[in-house]
Amino acid sequence: LQPVAIAALTVAVLLAARPSPAVILTADDAIGIAQGISVTPAPGWTLGNRGSNWVALNNADGSAQLRVAVKPASGTDPAAVLQTDMDQYTSSAGLSNLSNMSGPNTQPVQSTNFQQEASVDYTADVPSAQGTIPVLGTFSELLNTANGRSAFIDFRQNNNATPQAVGDGAMMIRSLE
Repeated sequence: LQPVAIAALTVAVLLAARPSPAVILTADDAIGIAQGISVTPAPGWTLGNRGSNWVALNNADGSAQLRVAVKPASGTDPAAVLQTDMDQYTSSAGLSNLSNMSGPNTQPVQSTNFQQEASVDYTADVPSAQGTIPVLGTFSELLNTANGRSAFIDFRQNNNATPQAVGDGAMMIRSLE
């Protein structure tokens, strides 16, 4: 496998296994998104952009990005909500040659904010000033079945990302829960 493929598979394994983070981040570092949901950036990650209900974080060298949008869910099935959000997001995000590497993986989540999670690994091309850049990523949906709120997450990295980016992404996603 190529290093980028190994990194994408590692994201899936990290998210599924939910290991304890190696670095404990404090709530003081959290960036509010919407409706009481916040994300804690990993060390070296910065806020790249934000909207009224979303944030985009970038690692120090720009080789990885995490985008999180908090919104009302379009249903109660986490895989169906994820598919709806993927369809809407990919049509507006400039992703081309999108290819899902896995079917939706769903699992329960024991957290304060969400009870269900669905995720899909993907490859795509992203436009840049230097042309298109191939990326590997994971689309995830965290769903609160009690209040109908969800968080749609796009974690992606290009072939310059280090294995640390994968761990950082998993840690930041856990901070949403």
